[in-house]
Amino acid sequence: MHCMNKGPMLKPTLADLRAFVTVGELQSFAAAAKALHLSQPALSRRISHLEALLGVRLFDRTTRSVALTLLGRRFLGEVSGLVVDIDRSVLSLRDAAELETGDVTIGCVFSAVHHFLPPVIQAFREMHPRVLVRLIEEGADEVLDCVKHGEADLAVNYIGMQDPEVEFTPLLKEPYVLACPAGHPLARRRSVRWEELAKYPLARVSHASRNRLFIDQALAELPPLPRPVIEVRHVSTLIGLVESGLGLAVVPQLTLPRGSASVIGVKLEQPAISRAIAIVRRSGRSLSPAAAAFAGLLARAGRATKMAIHRRPAPA
Repeated sequence: MHCMNKGPMLKPTLADLRAFVTVGELQSFAAAAKALHLSQPALSRRISHLEALLGVRLFDRTTRSVALTLLGRRFLGEVSGLVVDIDRSVLSLRDAAELETGDVTIGCVFSAVHHFLPPVIQAFREMHPRVLVRLIEEGADEVLDCVKHGEADLAVNYIGMQDPEVEFTPLLKEPYVLACPAGHPLARRRSVRWEELAKYPLARVSHASRNRLFIDQALAELPPLPRPVIEVRHVSTLIGLVESGLGLAVVPQLTLPRGSASVIGVKLEQPAISRAIAIVRRSGRSLSPAAAAFAGLLARAGRATKMAIHRRPAPA
């Protein structure tokens, strides 16, 4: 007894299935052809092609009417929802590509989120009001991990330059400054040397912050600073402590409150320390249209902020 080898089964196209669903729902070849912008002969060929592939008759047709067969009714129930879902997915993808809907997830370190992101988000929302912006605000290591694991499309961070898993595109160099209450004697200075800080109570970030590592490495050749009076986990917390008069603090310049008269940033010298603020994204991965648009606005904001940092007048 010989077994007949069957060739690969031909599969119906989406156009075939859409034609079948439209005729089945409208119960009319003329109405379906109009809805699909096809001629009736072209529509009839698609239905005949589908019936030939399936090996069943889907419609009973006369010169005056068309009706689903029993198998046709069963098949319609199985595929109509699939066709609708595919059409919905295609429309959703097209809308996302045209930035009419969708979402974008941005990571950002705590010490940059309040100064750097709000104007970028505002500009993005004005251009693409139906795209949801999600923020992941964490420490530098957590934000880097979010990008590497695909939880964030991209991030604003100051670490990752040496990491082969990410692309690190610098936006600007941000100096560390001494945050002082407005009435403090050092607030009137143009610059302060690190060694002078030994005379004043200091608040600083703990080793949980990458900013502490940056500062400690830069000051490795200097005498150690005195023991701080307060230690916190996040740079942003230091600003409130300085504002309350509890101590001075070394902070990245962008953490200073915008337009605030209560906290003044004074240049630190010998040595001057800065960090690179950058767009961080996964290596070798394409950005979604929304993420690419957001990255473009970040680059523009970086250029504007860089100029503002250089223009910022020193205290008189």
